[in-house]
Amino acid sequence: MRAAAVRYGPILGLTLLGAVLRLPTLDRQSFWLDELVTRSLLDRGLGDVLHEIPRTEATPYLYYVVAWVWGQAFGLGEVGLRSLSALAGTATIPIAYGAGVVLASRRAGIVAAALVATSPFLVWYSQEARSYALFALLGATSVLTFGLALRGDRRWLAGWAVTCVLTLATHYFGVFLVGAEAVWLLVRLRPRLPVVLASLVPVATLLAHLPVLLDQRGNGEAVAGSSLAGRAAGIPKNLVVGYSFPLEAAGSVLAACLVVLGLVLAARLTPRERRGALAAGSLAAAVVLVPIVLAVLGWDYVIARNAIVAVVPAAVCVGAGFASRRLGIAAAALLCALCTAIAVVPAFDATYGRTDWREAAAAIGPTQVRRAVVVTPSMSRSLWRPYLPGLDEPHGAVAVVREIAVIGLATEGGYSAGHLEPPDVGAPKPVPGFRVVAVERRPTFTLVRYVAKRPTPVTIEALAGLALTDEQPGILLQGR
Repeated sequence: MRAAAVRYGPILGLTLLGAVLRLPTLDRQSFWLDELVTRSLLDRGLGDVLHEIPRTEATPYLYYVVAWVWGQAFGLGEVGLRSLSALAGTATIPIAYGAGVVLASRRAGIVAAALVATSPFLVWYSQEARSYALFALLGATSVLTFGLALRGDRRWLAGWAVTCVLTLATHYFGVFLVGAEAVWLLVRLRPRLPVVLASLVPVATLLAHLPVLLDQRGNGEAVAGSSLAGRAAGIPKNLVVGYSFPLEAAGSVLAACLVVLGLVLAARLTPRERRGALAAGSLAAAVVLVPIVLAVLGWDYVIARNAIVAVVPAAVCVGAGFASRRLGIAAAALLCALCTAIAVVPAFDATYGRTDWREAAAAIGPTQVRRAVVVTPSMSRSLWRPYLPGLDEPHGAVAVVREIAVIGLATEGGYSAGHLEPPDVGAPKPVPGFRVVAVERRPTFTLVRYVAKRPTPVTIEALAGLALTDEQPGILLQGR
C-alpha cells in the first residue's frame, strides 16, 4: 500500500490540482461567439447537427456527436457543456504522465504531468465548449501509444492506429502529429510492414473525411488582417503561458527562460532519455512548424489553438530536461507556479477573459416597449438567444421603436489576445426624436440608452450610425 502511494501519489495529486484549476470556475465566464455557435448547433436533433457541421464548422464530427450526447444528459449551459472539456482536460494529465514515462523516465512523466496540469493554455480550452480539449486528450493518447509502439511491441501499433483515427476525427490538424509519429515509427521499427499497415488506418480516416473537409475549407481560414508572422511568432508563447495576463511581458520572458533551460538540460540527458525527449520534441515541432510552411505556400490556417496537441509532447521534452537535475526541478516548480497564477486570472478578472455576452445581455435586460439593439461586434439573434431571448431581425429599411440600446463589447476576436478594453467613446448624437438617458461603462462593455416620447420610425442606416466602434454592427429588435 505504501509503495503504491509513493508510486501513484504524485500523479493523483497533480490530477486533482488540474481538476481544481478547471472545474470549479466553469461558469465564471460567459460563452463567447464560437461557444454560442456550439450551443446553437447542439440545441437540435442529432441528425440536424450532423447536417449543419459541413456548413458551419471547420472540424470533423466526433466532438459534436459526443457533446450532443453530453448535452442531453447535463444541459446546454456553461457548466453543462464545458464540463465535457474540463473532464477531457483533466484526463490529459495522467496521459501526459504515461507518455513521459514511456518516452523518457518516471520523473520526466511527473514533471510533464505538472506542466500539463498547470498549463494556462490547456486550462483555457478545458473551460471552453469547443473541440480543443478533446483534441488535446486524444492527441496525448496518440503520443502515449506511439511511445509504447516505439519500444517494439507490435500490439501497440493497433492502439496507436485507433487513437490516431479518433484524433483525426476530432480535428484535421491531428494529421501533423499523426504524420510525425508515423515517420518515427517507419524509421525506427523493423519490419516496416506492420507500421505501414497501421499507418494506412489513419490515412483511410483522413480520406473518408475528405468530402466534408472540402465543404469546410472556407470555414477555418485565419482571420484576415492578422499577419502570418505575428500569429506564428505568438504560438510558442501562447502554448506556454496562454493568451493574456497581468505583467504579460515579464511573465512571458521568465517562462521562456525557464523553457530554454529545460531544453538545454534535455540535451545533456542519457542517450536513451535524450532519444525519447528528441522524439517528443520533434512531434511538437512538426505540429507547429509544418502548418506555418503550408501557410507560406498559400494554405493558411495557422492559429495557436489548432496547435494544442503540441503541448503534451513539448511538456514531455522539456520535462525530461527539468527532471534530470535539481536545478531543473526548481525551474519546473517555478514555471508551474507561474502558470498556475496565470491560469486562474480569467476567473477573477473579466478583462482577461472571453467576450462578456452574458453580462451585456443582462445589462440590456427585458423591455415592455419596442426597442432596437445596436451591438458590436455583430451578433445574430439565434446565437444570443441563451442570454437575451425574444430578439427579432429587422425587416425592411425602417424600424419603429421607442427605445434604442447601443452596446459595444470589449473583444479581441472573441477570446483574449490582450487586456480587454470596452469602447471609450462618448454617446453618439441621438437620431431625431430620441434623447440619451444613460451611459454605462463597465470593464467588459459600454452601453448607451436612448428613449423617445412615442414609437418613432428610424432607418436601419441611422441605427448603424450609432455603433460605438468602426466595425459593422448587428441590428436587432426587442419587445412588442
